[in-house]
Order: sequence, then C-alpha cells, then structure tokens
Amino acid sequence: MTRGRILIADDEMTFLESTADLLRREGYEVATAQDGQRALELVVDEQFDLLITDLEMPGNSDLALVRRVAAVRGGLPVIILTGFPSVRSAVACIELPVAAYLTKPVQFSELEERVTAAVTRFRSFRAMQDAEVRLKDMRLRYDQLAAQRGPGAPSADTFLSLALRNVMGSLTDLEQLGRALAGSPVDAHACQIMNCARGSQLTAAIQHTVEVLEETKHAFKSKQLAELRQRLELLLQFN
Repeated sequence: MTRGRILIADDEMTFLESTADLLRREGYEVATAQDGQRALELVVDEQFDLLITDLEMPGNSDLALVRRVAAVRGGLPVIILTGFPSVRSAVACIELPVAAYLTKPVQFSELEERVTAAVTRFRSFRAMQDAEVRLKDMRLRYDQLAAQRGPGAPSADTFLSLALRNVMGSLTDLEQLGRALAGSPVDAHACQIMNCARGSQLTAAIQHTVEVLEETKHAFKSKQLAELRQRLELLLQFN
C-alpha cells in the first residue's frame, strides 16, 4: 500500500527526477511537473496528499500556483523549496496552506521528515471528512425510514440491512483513519481514534443506530435486530 501520492513541481530536471526517485523508494507514489500550469492541471484532475513546489519557476510567480491550488483543492498541504529565500515570500506563505518552507539545497532526511508529517496529517483530515459525510447521510436515511408508517413502510430486513451497512461503513472509516495515521510515531489504535475529539463522532453514529433500533423495536419485531442492538451496545461499553 502506497504511503501517499505526492506531486513535485520544479523546473530543475535533475532535482525533480532525483527527488521523485528518492521518495518513491520510501514508498510514495510520485508525479512530476516542470511548470505551474502543468502542476495545476494535475491537481485538478487527480488526487494528491501533498504538493512539493519550487518557489521560482514558470507558473508560480508570486506564489500563483500555491494560491490556485488552495482555491481548487482546499487543505492540500504544500512544501515550498527555494534557492532564493526572502522575508516577503516567507510571510506570504503564512496565509497559505504551506506545511514547510525549505531552502535549497535541502537534506533529503529533512525533506522526508516534513513529507511524512504533512501527508499523515492530510490523510487523517480527509479520512475524518469522509466519515463525517457518511455520518450525515446515515442519520438522514434513518430519519426517513423511521418516519414511514402504514402500508409501504420498510420491512425489518430493510432496516437490518441499512443498520449493518452503516455500522460496517463506520468501522471501515476507522480502519482507513488508522492506516492514515500508521506513519505517525503514536500507535493509533481504532479504540483510541473513536475516543478522540473528532473520531468520537463515529461512536455517536453507532450510538444513534442503537437508539433508532430501540425506538423501532415494536414496529420491527426481529430477533436479528435485537441481537444487533445488543452487540452494538456491548461495543460502546468497551470503547
């Protein structure tokens, strides 16, 4: 499994290709661009976890590339590399999603350390965004099903299927988040993630499932639904 997808934009071919090769050896998937316009096209068309870009190159005048990337891919971290550092450019980076401002020539060990940190944070952020979208959709569907009464109301099997799908989806989100954090020094076990500030929303999703199952147990008299509720309650107790 790749450690992340990185885009490097630099008009110095030797630096571009050598850095890309070194990062590939570390387990990253790397794409390259020699100017800002090509880099922007790739960012728009593909999904990346990090952009590494030269400060002085065609298409990045006055940080034009970084500003455009922030507009089309909000949150994508950027590492700036430059052989001509200045207070003006450093200050401008403060207002943009710049994870690091490094001066060439840069030691690869330092670059790799910054890359690992930036990719880990961004993949964790994106995993939590996906989980939040799932949570909102889950609650909407439950509310819609619970509101239906009389002829044509959903069957117990339909409700069970939705409940299981949502629970499995939440567990998948936890697994993806755990993988996203795998490169960090801290061992991020799924139980720790569920108890963190934002990960607790996934716990709330399971709690909501239990509450809906309890509220509808008389309408949907099903042994399977009752067993599911008991298992979910047990999961919450141990979390």
